[in-house]
Amino acid sequence: MRGSSVELPVRILITDDDDVCRKLIRDAIEEDGIEVALAGDGMEALAQLQEAPADLLITDLHMPHMDGLTLLTRARQLLPHLLSIIITGYGSLESAVEAIRQGAYDYVQKPFTMERIGVVTRNAIEMIRISREKARLLNELEGAYRKLQLLEVRGSSDDVPTQETANEERSRQSFCLYPQQSLPLYYYELPKDPAAGILNRLERLAELRRDGAVNEKEFSVLKKAIINGAGTSNP
Repeated sequence: MRGSSVELPVRILITDDDDVCRKLIRDAIEEDGIEVALAGDGMEALAQLQEAPADLLITDLHMPHMDGLTLLTRARQLLPHLLSIIITGYGSLESAVEAIRQGAYDYVQKPFTMERIGVVTRNAIEMIRISREKARLLNELEGAYRKLQLLEVRGSSDDVPTQETANEERSRQSFCLYPQQSLPLYYYELPKDPAAGILNRLERLAELRRDGAVNEKEFSVLKKAIINGAGTSNP
């Protein structure tokens, strides 16, 4: 899976009252990273979905006890993000169109080839994996945003100094080049060999920016001070 060392398997439920058809579909789509379950009718399929939710439902339209359209409707009530592929007999195109209107991802007509069912299923699996990746990235983005908000709240609370922090600030300013920075003067003093030390100063400053110790504006000011100091130093 993109961005993750462990990928959850895609679970597929094949529902058809024809045992041979179920197994043909299973053989056409079985591969690594795929879990396949079988159901003989719509009632059995719903029971399985309640016990172990699936990512993709492949179902015949014409089955006893519960037809495919009813199964699709009830399955999506149970699992709103469930993808589905409808298997329909020759001459039942209207039913396939109705299934698409009710949210089916695609349909395959009987008699179908192994290649056809394989292509349609792989396309659905890829869509499932893409949706998972989008959800993962969104969660990461939301987590980063929450951390940023927390940092902003902490920064705001630090804007009102107590007597203790005010004393610490005066003490700190006595040896800092810039009152708002926590970097001591020796940080900007050039070594005897400027070429050996300027890069180290800049790299350290970049680390402080990455760690959040200085913001972008402070980074620019301090970087300029280091570079200007290098330019005016004696060789």
